[in-house]
Amino acid sequence: MNRVLFNFDGKLLDKIHNFSLELLHETGIRFPNKEALEIFKHHGFKTDGQMVFFLQSDIEKAIETVPETFELHARNEKNSFVIGDDSFRMAPGYGPPFIIEKSGKMRNAVLEDTKTFCKLVQTSKALDFNSSIVAQPNDVPAETAHLDMLLATILFTDKPLMGSTSSKICARQSLEMAKIIWGNTDKPIMLNLVDSLSPLQYAEEMVDALLVYARAKQPLIIHSACSMGSSGPITIAGSLVISNACTLAGICLTQLVNPGTPIVYGLGGSPTDMKTGGYINAAPEDAQHTAIVTALGRYYHIPCRSQGALTESFALDYQAGMESSMMLTTAALSGVHISLHACGTYGSMLAMSFEKFIADEDLCCAIKKLMKPIEFSEDAFAMDMIKKLGTSGNYLVEPHTAKRCRSEFFIPDLNIRTIHDKWLKMEPRQMDQRASKLLEQRLLAYEKPDIDPLIEKDLINYVSH
Repeated sequence: MNRVLFNFDGKLLDKIHNFSLELLHETGIRFPNKEALEIFKHHGFKTDGQMVFFLQSDIEKAIETVPETFELHARNEKNSFVIGDDSFRMAPGYGPPFIIEKSGKMRNAVLEDTKTFCKLVQTSKALDFNSSIVAQPNDVPAETAHLDMLLATILFTDKPLMGSTSSKICARQSLEMAKIIWGNTDKPIMLNLVDSLSPLQYAEEMVDALLVYARAKQPLIIHSACSMGSSGPITIAGSLVISNACTLAGICLTQLVNPGTPIVYGLGGSPTDMKTGGYINAAPEDAQHTAIVTALGRYYHIPCRSQGALTESFALDYQAGMESSMMLTTAALSGVHISLHACGTYGSMLAMSFEKFIADEDLCCAIKKLMKPIEFSEDAFAMDMIKKLGTSGNYLVEPHTAKRCRSEFFIPDLNIRTIHDKWLKMEPRQMDQRASKLLEQRLLAYEKPDIDPLIEKDLINYVSH
């Protein structure tokens, strides 16, 4: 199935690639990491202090060893999936430290919030895996919060995992917890997000985590983005070049460490508010980056990621729906393989909301229906029935309709489909109130997935010690 909405001329992609190579060769990328610098030097790369310079052949050699697809395994193999095929995989918000209550009040996220989101991920018809930091808890020590979040994901879901990339120690401990479940890490079992810094550099801690996961041959999302007009050029064209150069440099390092390490290509860019200097989320320019990142992913034959249902809004209003729909639909119809932030995110990825999580799930399910290939079988054409009924038939009572009536159409869980008179009498009528009611029902019906009691005990002991 070809689900690509936007097509970009090959000559344009060549130009973006060649300008990126020019930056990589002449300006270089800053890697403030002694271990990474030694790896580059060992392979004959030119360095100057913390700056690393790349030849075209270095980038081409690295890209050649990246697999076009790979399977990400879950502890429940029924939930494992392939990344890089024609599927669109989604995870909820990533990194917000706050929760927006239904009232609009913002508070610090706590570990109990993380556990609740894990339960929602497990029971979600739309989400395929959980984020590493679905909500950053403030009631546990920052040094060990990654362990608490990963333990919650493992115990409350049996979908694929994301590991921590906050530091070398966090990455190693994430892998050690995974080994308690699988016994080894000889297959992709943990997806990990590495973000560069704009302009043209990586943070030392991110490089540390990259090295840990690459040595274990665990898949990495290598993602670069800039704030257009502040940490990068104000134009989309310039933003693409500066971010693509960073992403290619990170990919190159992973393949030097361990050729064949699975990679997901990531690139983004958001405008700077020229009135305030602030970062703007879910703008049309964001969506345009999403469209072209998938074209670049195809250009390099590497699976790609994008942002998800993002919004600047802090309420379940028209703005939230408009911006979230634009972002996620663009990703789906452009051919993105993975979206983070697909459910629950408010205000420039600053906060999570349980009510928006529920609303976003309807959006995700609608988009998956939109992407589903239209059936053109003999039964779907239904020519015999059409001829039989002619101009006077009632299709509603036909067996063909009865057979398909529960599965043919998308049926939302939250959105309203009723007449005006009934809508006036609905209670509750407001979307956030209806989302709260559905949230309560979901949590009451939640059942913890099975896990070997000895493995659960070992995981709890690991985190507590």
